[in-house]
Amino acid sequence: MYFKIGGIVGAIAILLSNGSAIAEDAQRYITVGHDKLGNSVALDTETIKGTTYKLYGMYGDGIFETTFDASCKESRLFRNRIAIYGSEGQLLQEDREKGEIPFVANSSPGKGMQIVCQKIGADGW
Repeated sequence: MYFKIGGIVGAIAILLSNGSAIAEDAQRYITVGHDKLGNSVALDTETIKGTTYKLYGMYGDGIFETTFDASCKESRLFRNRIAIYGSEGQLLQEDREKGEIPFVANSSPGKGMQIVCQKIGADGW
Protein backbone atom coordinates (compact mmCIF):
# COMPACT_ATOMS: atom_id res chain seq x y z
CA MET A 1 0.00 0.00 0.00
CA TYR A 2 2.85 2.40 0.79
CA PHE A 3 4.28 2.26 -2.73
CA LYS A 4 0.89 2.53 -4.38
CA ILE A 5 -0.13 5.63 -2.45
CA GLY A 6 3.32 7.14 -3.01
CA GLY A 7 2.78 7.01 -6.77
CA ILE A 8 -0.69 8.45 -6.37
CA VAL A 9 0.65 11.30 -4.22
CA GLY A 10 3.17 12.19 -6.92
CA ALA A 11 0.63 12.10 -9.73
CA ILE A 12 -1.94 14.09 -7.77
CA ALA A 13 0.63 16.63 -6.62
CA ILE A 14 1.76 17.29 -10.19
CA LEU A 15 -1.83 17.63 -11.40
CA LEU A 16 -2.91 19.90 -8.55
CA SER A 17 0.13 22.14 -8.49
CA ASN A 18 0.48 22.99 -12.17
CA GLY A 19 -2.69 21.68 -13.79
CA SER A 20 -0.89 19.39 -16.21
CA ALA A 21 -0.94 15.62 -16.22
CA ILE A 22 -0.90 12.78 -18.64
CA ALA A 23 -4.26 12.25 -20.33
CA GLU A 24 -5.16 9.25 -18.15
CA ASP A 25 -4.74 11.25 -14.92
CA ALA A 26 -6.52 14.28 -16.38
CA GLN A 27 -9.60 12.12 -17.04
CA ARG A 28 -9.40 10.49 -13.62
CA TYR A 29 -9.13 13.70 -11.61
CA ILE A 30 -11.72 16.44 -12.19
CA THR A 31 -10.97 19.87 -10.73
CA VAL A 32 -13.89 20.91 -8.51
CA GLY A 33 -12.38 23.99 -6.88
CA HIS A 34 -9.28 25.66 -5.50
CA ASP A 35 -7.81 26.21 -2.06
CA LYS A 36 -6.82 29.58 -0.59
CA LEU A 37 -3.40 29.34 -2.28
CA GLY A 38 -4.92 28.73 -5.71
CA ASN A 39 -4.08 25.01 -5.85
CA SER A 40 -6.68 22.78 -7.44
CA VAL A 41 -8.95 20.47 -5.45
CA ALA A 42 -9.79 17.38 -7.49
CA LEU A 43 -12.45 14.68 -7.48
CA ASP A 44 -11.02 11.19 -8.01
CA THR A 45 -13.52 9.61 -10.42
CA GLU A 46 -12.02 6.12 -10.04
CA THR A 47 -12.79 5.91 -6.33
CA ILE A 48 -16.49 6.79 -6.60
CA LYS A 49 -18.54 3.99 -5.03
CA GLY A 50 -22.25 4.73 -5.04
CA THR A 51 -22.49 8.12 -3.37
CA THR A 52 -19.09 7.92 -1.64
CA TYR A 53 -16.28 9.93 -3.22
CA LYS A 54 -12.82 11.39 -2.50
CA LEU A 55 -11.39 14.85 -3.00
CA TYR A 56 -7.65 15.56 -3.10
CA GLY A 57 -5.71 18.77 -2.62
CA MET A 58 -2.21 20.00 -1.84
CA TYR A 59 -1.05 20.08 1.77
CA GLY A 60 2.52 21.29 2.19
CA ASP A 61 4.73 18.88 0.25
CA GLY A 62 2.04 16.20 0.28
CA ILE A 63 -1.68 15.94 -0.24
CA PHE A 64 -4.89 15.69 1.72
CA GLU A 65 -7.59 13.14 0.93
CA THR A 66 -11.13 13.75 2.17
CA THR A 67 -13.83 11.09 1.83
CA PHE A 68 -17.46 12.18 1.59
CA ASP A 69 -20.82 10.46 1.37
CA ALA A 70 -23.70 12.23 -0.34
CA SER A 71 -27.42 11.95 0.21
CA CYS A 72 -28.44 13.17 -3.23
CA LYS A 73 -32.21 13.31 -2.81
CA GLU A 74 -31.92 15.22 0.46
CA SER A 75 -29.01 17.48 -0.61
CA ARG A 76 -27.07 16.38 2.48
CA LEU A 77 -23.34 15.81 2.67
CA PHE A 78 -21.31 13.82 5.19
CA ARG A 79 -17.57 13.82 5.80
CA ASN A 80 -16.26 10.33 6.57
CA ARG A 81 -12.48 10.74 6.74
CA ILE A 82 -9.61 13.15 6.25
CA ALA A 83 -6.08 11.88 5.68
CA ILE A 84 -2.86 13.78 5.10
CA TYR A 85 -0.06 12.06 3.19
CA GLY A 86 3.57 13.14 2.92
CA SER A 87 5.46 13.50 -0.34
CA GLU A 88 6.53 9.84 -0.25
CA GLY A 89 2.99 8.60 0.36
CA GLN A 90 3.32 8.00 4.08
CA LEU A 91 0.19 8.63 6.16
CA LEU A 92 0.98 11.59 8.42
CA GLN A 93 -2.37 12.25 10.01
CA GLU A 94 -5.86 10.79 9.91
CA ASP A 95 -9.22 11.94 11.24
CA ARG A 96 -12.03 9.40 11.03
CA GLU A 97 -14.59 11.58 12.79
CA LYS A 98 -17.78 11.39 10.77
CA GLY A 99 -20.37 14.09 10.56
CA GLU A 100 -22.66 16.12 8.39
CA ILE A 101 -21.33 19.26 6.79
CA PRO A 102 -23.40 21.96 5.10
CA PHE A 103 -24.04 21.41 1.40
CA VAL A 104 -22.74 24.48 -0.43
CA ALA A 105 -23.16 24.12 -4.19
CA ASN A 106 -20.13 26.30 -5.07
CA SER A 107 -17.73 24.56 -2.66
CA SER A 108 -15.38 21.78 -3.72
CA PRO A 109 -17.32 19.14 -1.75
CA GLY A 110 -20.59 20.50 -3.15
CA LYS A 111 -19.37 20.39 -6.74
CA GLY A 112 -18.03 16.88 -6.19
CA MET A 113 -21.41 15.84 -4.80
CA GLN A 114 -23.22 17.24 -7.84
CA ILE A 115 -20.97 15.26 -10.20
CA VAL A 116 -21.45 12.07 -8.19
CA CYS A 117 -25.24 12.50 -7.99
CA GLN A 118 -25.48 13.17 -11.72
CA LYS A 119 -23.32 10.12 -12.43
CA ILE A 120 -25.67 7.80 -10.53
CA GLY A 121 -28.74 9.47 -12.01
CA ALA A 122 -30.22 10.67 -8.71
CA ASP A 123 -33.49 12.55 -9.04
CA GLY A 124 -33.13 16.31 -9.09
CA TRP A 125 -29.53 16.34 -10.32
